[in-house]
Order: sequence, then structure tokens, then C-alpha cells
Amino acid sequence: MPGLSYAEAVERIYGLQRFGVKLGLEKISSLLAEIGDPQDSFTSCHLAGTNGKGTTAAVVDTLLRAHRVSCGLYTSPHLVDLRERIVAGGRKVPESFVAGWVDRRYAWIEQRKVTFFEAVTALAFDWFRRAGVRAASIEVGLGGRFDATNVIVPAVTVITSIDLEHTQHLGRTLTLIAGEKAGIAKPGVPLLCGERKKRAVAAIAAVCREKGAPLLLLDDEISCRGLKIDGRGTVFSYRSGRFSLSRARVPLYGLHAVRNVCLGLWAAEILLAGFGAGLDPETTAGALENLRWPGRFQRVRLAGGGEAVLDAAHNPAAASRLVQVFRRVFPGRKAAVVLAIAGDKDYRRFLRHLSGIAGEFIFPRVDFGRADSQAGCRAPEALAAYLGDHCPRVPVQTVAEISRALEIAEKTARGGPVLVTGSFHTVGAVLKELQIEP
Repeated sequence: MPGLSYAEAVERIYGLQRFGVKLGLEKISSLLAEIGDPQDSFTSCHLAGTNGKGTTAAVVDTLLRAHRVSCGLYTSPHLVDLRERIVAGGRKVPESFVAGWVDRRYAWIEQRKVTFFEAVTALAFDWFRRAGVRAASIEVGLGGRFDATNVIVPAVTVITSIDLEHTQHLGRTLTLIAGEKAGIAKPGVPLLCGERKKRAVAAIAAVCREKGAPLLLLDDEISCRGLKIDGRGTVFSYRSGRFSLSRARVPLYGLHAVRNVCLGLWAAEILLAGFGAGLDPETTAGALENLRWPGRFQRVRLAGGGEAVLDAAHNPAAASRLVQVFRRVFPGRKAAVVLAIAGDKDYRRFLRHLSGIAGEFIFPRVDFGRADSQAGCRAPEALAAYLGDHCPRVPVQTVAEISRALEIAEKTARGGPVLVTGSFHTVGAVLKELQIEP
């Protein structure tokens, strides 16, 4: 009897969302034990943080591949295809492996009410073992302490930034959230931290002391400077105790991106040292210049020839940084903003940030039905009503489909940029509409 197709397997995995989001390590540990604890077959870099952890993970992966280390990359969420989350050697996990894995494991998983993220995490670790991965960059899904990824014993851990998010799960203060994210700390494993806020750093330091994990702050240990932002990204310098780059370029934008890249460089140094190797300056500079990380101030062409910027910012802190970068790259210009955001996000502060660069807002209805958080798309009418009360000078339109939103935005922009933001799902819908492979 033929097994599942890839499409059928994905439907079954998404069906696990009915079990919700359940923080804890009991079920993931049982599932991994059932399949032979694949997470023990590779070393890793474990990354947490409100924003930037995916970028940092991608930098680590890019540098390891450039230095010929068999590596894996596990990130979330995806933009278009579930397989984007699980990459080994720069290639997405094969459809055939996903289909076969779900076919064999689904009955066990469903019976025990394993969640969507737990199942995908186990699938990723199993693929890394099968693919011969020696070192993996593993991004936390939610929080840190009770996240399904926190079963690994990494060689280095990273916290990129701390801001208010997922407060219903992590707590309503920076201190509580920082403490949860610091739960990835392990005895004797260095924790690299890019956060600067004193309350957050103090909470992280307290957890590190309790666990016996050395805490290393980026601003104390590493010299990293953004030198120039232009149409091709950011030029920056990096210097640690063992390695330096004087004028490296990365196709990402802004000082926050530079900090995330430097955290990735630092973590890659530590991982490579574990293999008795180090970063080569020429190889490193070339790898960074060719870094590809979709959905982060990604510049693309629309059907009518206009330019769009796709950015998956989905919380106020990310929106603030997006506005800063937009003003540097497009000084004095306004954007036609296409925006859809999840119902559990702080859309009020998000919109207030974006209103400073918006010539017009277009709110489409986007299918968030497969969002990890289970939160659907906030109604376009609710976003329009809020702006009507608080930013009445900015024109607003609501539309039913993303294709219509892009069509209107390109005409409204009159040669200026279209900005697509609010969620990974919004960016993914546009990439799919434009037939661009992430």
C-alpha cells in the first residue's frame, strides 16, 4: 500500500495544531527517545531572543558551510513551505523524508497529543542525523526554558534581544521574559548576549549564575561597528580576541542587523574552535556578502516593475527598527504599506511606528490559519478603524486579497517603494503571489 504524499504529510503535521501550544519538555523528550535521541548526534548553537535570532542562526549556518563543516539550520516560522525550517548543507529537507517520517510516526504522535512544533522539531533533529550534520544552528520557537528545542546540549548559546512578546506564555515584564529566554543556558556553556537593557541583562545574568553558564556580553567582548548603509546592504567591522574583519559587507540593513551578524560570527568562531579550526578572513567575507535571508528587508520587483520591500517585522520593536532602516535607504520618501498582522500582536504600537513612513496603508485579508501561534489575521477593518481614530491623515484601504493589495499599492506608490510587513505569513503570501522561491 503506497505511503503518504508530501502534501498529505504536511496536512497531518498541521493538524497537530489542534493540540495548541504547550510549553514543556516531557513530550518532546519521549518522542526523541522513541526515535533514538537524534539530537545527541551533533553539536549545536542554540539561539533565543525576541528579534534577530533567525538572522544570527543563518549567519552561523552560512559560515560553517563556507568552512566545509556539515551543518544544519532549524528556524521558524517558514514563509512558503514547511521544509524551509529544516535545512542541511544549504538544502531543504527532502519531501520524501518528510512524507515517510510522518507516515511512520503519526499514530504514535497523535495518540500522545504531541504538538505541531514538537513534531517538527523531532523531524528536524532526525533529518540532521540522517544527513550527517556535525553542527546545527537551532532557533528557539517560543521563549527558551520550556521550548521543545531545549533538549539539546549545545556548544554555545545566544540571546539576541529582549522585548515584550508572547506575554501570555512568558510573562508581562522584560525581567520575566528575559528569565524565560535565558532558560537555554547550560552549565559550562558560554551564553553570548546582544541585549543591552539593564533589567533584561540582570535577569539573564541571574539565570546564568544559577546554572553555572559563563555570560559574555557583546558590547564587552566584541568590537562591531556599522560603517555604511547603501542600496546593497551594510558595511561593518568586527573584532574579537582571535579574528577581525575591517570592511565586510552583508546584504542586510541597519545597526541591529550588524549586531546580529556579529553574534553569528562570534558563535561560529566558538563552534569552529571545537573542530580545531578558525574563521578564514577571505572565506568569511565572501560568505557574508553572499548571505541570503529572505523576508528581512528583502527588495523585489513587482509585476508592474515597481519595487517592493518585504520585511517580516511582527512586533513593535521590529517595526521601530524597520522604520529607521527605511528612512536610511529611502530618505525623504513614503511607502505604500501593505500590512496584515496576527491577532495576538500589539497592532496599535506597530501601526503608530509605521505611520511615520506610510503614504497609504492597504490592509488585505491573509490566511493565518497555519500560524504556529494559532492566532488568525486581525481583521483589516479593525486596523483601518484604529488608524481612522489615531492617524486620520494617512489614507487607508481594506481589500479581500493580497494580489489586489499589491496592485493598488504599486499604483499608489507612483514609482516609490511598496512596503510589505506585519508577519511572516504576509511576506510569504506575497512571495507566493510573485512566484519567488524563498
